[in-house]
Amino acid sequence: MNSFAESPWRKNLYNIACLLFMAATLIVMSLSAGGWDITGSKGTHMRSELCDHKRDIPDGRTLFQQVCAAGGTERAFSGVHDRVDESNTSGTYRCACCGEPLFPAVAKFHSGSGWPSFTAPVANALGYRKDILQFGSTEVHCAACGAHLGHVFDDGPPATGLRFCINSVCLWRDDGSSSVATDQIPWILNAYLVLLVLFGFCASCCVLTKSAVIAAYPYYVKKRGQHNSGG
Repeated sequence: MNSFAESPWRKNLYNIACLLFMAATLIVMSLSAGGWDITGSKGTHMRSELCDHKRDIPDGRTLFQQVCAAGGTERAFSGVHDRVDESNTSGTYRCACCGEPLFPAVAKFHSGSGWPSFTAPVANALGYRKDILQFGSTEVHCAACGAHLGHVFDDGPPATGLRFCINSVCLWRDDGSSSVATDQIPWILNAYLVLLVLFGFCASCCVLTKSAVIAAYPYYVKKRGQHNSGG
């Protein structure tokens, strides 16, 4: 009756659970957008040599440097691109730094968040990082020049279920070009789940470390006793 209770499996149940959780964390973090890059907007490195410094920045070049180059965030409802013109869905939103196409205008929608919001980007337009300092959300930046753009959340419209929340100062609208949104979007991990799995990963490391110390202590005592008796 008590064979399982006295078995090594029972004694090491917590350790086994921790190992399984750590393995699951490795898989989930590796497969989701941004992988193990958790630097977020603090990892922003905009290649200013790729910028067109002659291009007009309606929201101001100072704000452009603070947001796109330094990874900051503009005030909600303050950007010129926050408003949605549903009568004009042609054109492309491009990177305010390098000019690469980022989002088709038709993918823009009114989210009420105070920042321009899109359901999907142009293919291969974005890079991703997990932003731990922003409560586990996923940061997005221009794949071409590295300029910080904003974050993506999993609370968007049914089309993709995503909301690419982008700073207005990081965009410029090109009405003379067209683009198509990609359907090849990496898996965006829920922000709260990111924090949960990282917390669980750290807790599991602590549990396994404690178990290792407890298991090794008798050997340490025995070895120390042998050393003292030999001396």
